[in-house]
Amino acid sequence: MLRTVEDALAAAYVRAFSPPGMVTVKLNTASGALDVTSRVRDASGSETVVFLPSEDFKRMAAQTAKHAVLRHIHDLERDKVLREVSEHRGELATGVIDRIEAGTVYIDLGRAEGVMPTEEQIPGEQLHPGRPVLVVILDPQRNHRQAQVRVSRGARSFVHRLMEAEVPEIKAGTVEVRALAREPGLRTKIAVYSIEPGLDPVGACVGPKGVRHRAILSELASEHVDIVPWSEDPEAFVAASLGPAKVESVSIDRSTRTATVMVPRTQLSLAIGRDGQNARLAAKLTGFRIDIKPSDSEPPAEHPANSAPHPRELAGAPEDAEAPA
Repeated sequence: MLRTVEDALAAAYVRAFSPPGMVTVKLNTASGALDVTSRVRDASGSETVVFLPSEDFKRMAAQTAKHAVLRHIHDLERDKVLREVSEHRGELATGVIDRIEAGTVYIDLGRAEGVMPTEEQIPGEQLHPGRPVLVVILDPQRNHRQAQVRVSRGARSFVHRLMEAEVPEIKAGTVEVRALAREPGLRTKIAVYSIEPGLDPVGACVGPKGVRHRAILSELASEHVDIVPWSEDPEAFVAASLGPAKVESVSIDRSTRTATVMVPRTQLSLAIGRDGQNARLAAKLTGFRIDIKPSDSEPPAEHPANSAPHPRELAGAPEDAEAPA
């Protein structure tokens, strides 16, 4: 604290009097006396310490010291809040929207301010100042005025934490989220697995009469959430990932990580999904390229120009696989 005050006094002296050399201020905390010196070079090139007059400076020194102390305390409090926020990275937090500037939403989280840029929002969601909002904490941000933290509603981790909050079995560890793929505002696919024999992981996540599933959907507005069983058998996992479409068979080529899926012709559009969304998310969820074909021998009828393209163009590459956030 003393060093902070002395540095502030030195900077104030330079602004007020513009002396040559590097100014240093030493403060005697017992007497309050100020020693102001400047280190300058003389004609021989050696450095000389020169004492500078301080009588005229003392009048502004007290105010300068006061501001330096208050600023230092503010910085210490901000850094403490940032450390505390860092300990809650990845957790859910509730705040109230304070303002929206250039698309960025600023949220009052109490001691910290949440900053949610456009890319971390759910596309199409209407947010307004004064509205309570649930977010997931990402990481602290440096700001000279106050403690800020980057938050999100569009991240995969937001849905993962919602699942933990709504499904006690996930919180307890008897049901695990093994994979999660998301296109914010449109659709999310979640693969769950039970480590407890006899416990249906999908049923646990849906809840009695769908109450848990509806609670998650209500927080995500119009976004669809598909909950499917995870399996170490890739054929079974790929088939489940394409729900709600019914799959007849799956053939896996492990060398290319490609899954060829046969579905009834009546299920082809459902398996592909609008604009290829269902197939694309299934590919991200499983880590396989997914090629969807009708199970009968007739060539598929031509789709209208605004329909989904061929499934070979839809399913993501193996590197698209997404682990739970």
